[in-house]
Amino acid sequence: MAQGHGREKKMGKYLPIIKTAECKSLTKAGQVLGYTQPSLSYIINNIEEELGCKLFHRDQRGVTLTDEGEQLLEPMKQVEEMEEKIKQLAKASQGGLLRVGIFPSVSVQWMPRILEAFYEVHPQTLVKLEHQLNYLQGELGVKEHQLDCCFFTGTCPRGLETFPLFDDPYFLVVKRDDPLASYPSVCVEDIKDRVFIPNSESVDEGSALREIYRILRPNSRFDFDPQEDKTCMALVNQGLGITLLSKLSLKYLCPGKNIATVPLQENYIRRISLLCLRDGKRSPLTSAFVRIVQQKVGEWAKETQAL
Repeated sequence: MAQGHGREKKMGKYLPIIKTAECKSLTKAGQVLGYTQPSLSYIINNIEEELGCKLFHRDQRGVTLTDEGEQLLEPMKQVEEMEEKIKQLAKASQGGLLRVGIFPSVSVQWMPRILEAFYEVHPQTLVKLEHQLNYLQGELGVKEHQLDCCFFTGTCPRGLETFPLFDDPYFLVVKRDDPLASYPSVCVEDIKDRVFIPNSESVDEGSALREIYRILRPNSRFDFDPQEDKTCMALVNQGLGITLLSKLSLKYLCPGKNIATVPLQENYIRRISLLCLRDGKRSPLTSAFVRIVQQKVGEWAKETQAL
């Protein structure tokens, strides 16, 4: 019982109910939460007694929520979410809160070394990483003070400041046995009649890829809705079409894939910057983060060039 009692203090009161409802099994929920089945059952019984109602039906097949349990589950989830927010705010009050907008290729390639260096100097800071669906979302997040900074491409919006980090070229991506794979380089004219698989950047107003997509889309025999990069790569790997991806994205998507990359003669690039408020309006913590990002991305670029 000591294990269960210690765990209960560390996690939200209603999490045992929520996990048991999700797993439909006391044993499975106990494994997720780190309780024995009898300990978890004891905790749930105590909550039921406190609330004055039965939350679960128990039988040999597992557990299911009662009508009362179904009604109370969503409010319990809301309580858990609010408690988590309170914990984050409490932690932020001790050492500050930094909200950073990111996208997948940045989070994989750069963020580990950036965060390692940042926490060495600011160990008490809570860094909240928020994945952006598109570049406009990041821009609005900074303007509306929902983000302290974000990784960004394109021209600096009015009233904000950008710190250029890396010029990220786009490459044609084809299956390895495609005739285009043997080309030293290609131009957009070479591929305008091929089936093009757009990714999320293809329709992003802030992306340089959007310009190419306008050329390629009308001449494709058929089209896909914009795809997340991994899905896009899988479709190319299957021989269903070609696509265009940046160097930074390809570094974590290529290994193990039966694909080839070909440079573009037009040298299309996306300039990745860190976007934030102007000096004097941004916090000292944000400025410190900017300096560390510049340093660590610079080190990464030199290492990459040397390989």
